[in-house]
Amino acid sequence: MDLNGKKVTILGYGKTGKACLKTLLTLGAKVKVSDKNPDIGIPEGIEVELGGHSEEFVLDSDIIVLSPGVRWDEPVLEVARKKGIETISEVELAYRLIDTPIIAITGTNGKTTTTSLTAHILSSEKKVKLVGNIGIPFIQEIFDRSSEYFVLEVSSFQLQGTKFFRPKIGVLLNIASDHLNWHNSMEEYIEAKKKLFSNQAGDDILIYNKDDKNVLNAVEDARGRKISFSLEEKGDIYLDGNFVRFNIPEFSDISISLNGIKLVGRHNIGNIMCASAIGLLCGISPQDIEQAIRTFTPYPHTLEKFLEYDGLIFINDSKATNPHATISALKSIDGPKLLILGGQDKGMDFSELIDEIKMTQVKYVFLIGETRHKLKELLIENGLYNFSVYESLEETVESAIKLAKRGDCILFSPACASFDMFKNYKDRGERFKEIVTRWKDNKG
Repeated sequence: MDLNGKKVTILGYGKTGKACLKTLLTLGAKVKVSDKNPDIGIPEGIEVELGGHSEEFVLDSDIIVLSPGVRWDEPVLEVARKKGIETISEVELAYRLIDTPIIAITGTNGKTTTTSLTAHILSSEKKVKLVGNIGIPFIQEIFDRSSEYFVLEVSSFQLQGTKFFRPKIGVLLNIASDHLNWHNSMEEYIEAKKKLFSNQAGDDILIYNKDDKNVLNAVEDARGRKISFSLEEKGDIYLDGNFVRFNIPEFSDISISLNGIKLVGRHNIGNIMCASAIGLLCGISPQDIEQAIRTFTPYPHTLEKFLEYDGLIFINDSKATNPHATISALKSIDGPKLLILGGQDKGMDFSELIDEIKMTQVKYVFLIGETRHKLKELLIENGLYNFSVYESLEETVESAIKLAKRGDCILFSPACASFDMFKNYKDRGERFKEIVTRWKDNKG
């Protein structure tokens, strides 16, 4: 892709926008930046528009590149597309600028863990770059020609702005209600996810979740080689006791032991299945795959059992930003649970989560955030009255500790985004841990 002399406008100047600017300037493009924030700093000599995206500024472009935080349906982008101005995401731009094989992983939940584990497995024998939605812009790393693979976590926001994007191996973990305050419908959200494999063909590989009905429907038209994984039945990758086995001709005599893994929860077995299969497909030995799985350290804020004290267990699952993630958490933790729930309303359906609360050992629910009153009404409608509503996380955690009995688990798994009260899910999780740690220190 020749960008020399091309007029490129970047929409959104966060971490990704900054990486785009640096790369585009290196490649000789004439770059402008447009951001709705009126108070950001832009390098000198760059034409900039702050406080909004005007047609006059944005439409004077050959290409428009979106950062992940910019909506696909921004009015100025609708006009740009009608005028034939190419509008793409940063992921699409990066893809066009490299020849290195891409392993791309998406799903409503589990993609950070699976992407990280995949990179960890491959790095035992290969040189890889871990990039994407995990926090390292893809575009930032494209000049590293020594990498044998790019392992990419990709979100629906990033996929929505792709056109030719074609990973050598794609993974679709699951599809559940999420980001419906961003996507206009569940159908639009699913269509964005399908862009993971829409250009795949021939020897390209799609690994998909056979247990997820939304995924099964989505992959019907996939044209590459399809490999299923399942926890419920015998897929191409399946669970046999404490082993991952493969109903795949070239790997039928191989099994991967799950002994000694640090990842918690049944859903993480599915993540291990995908990462193990990718390892085998990329030539990693079964022994190195098993060793990598055993040494992999889970990410903070994802079913993070960070404290067991005075007979209580505290689990920080702040990264659970949708109901599906919290359902997985509830299924993964045995014994009585006190659940802290709520946050920013993304227009999601909580009905399955309410059903799971009814079925599992949830002794009490503590409601916070923007969704607290919506969740209160849903609990009452379903005959559940063991809950309280709170204004602050500190008050919530202190109340949960007072109510808890020895052997109880206090589970912070909000099922909602964090932006109503916190900077992000990491900030929210750290605040939860700070409150609990202060309680422990004072008690000790």
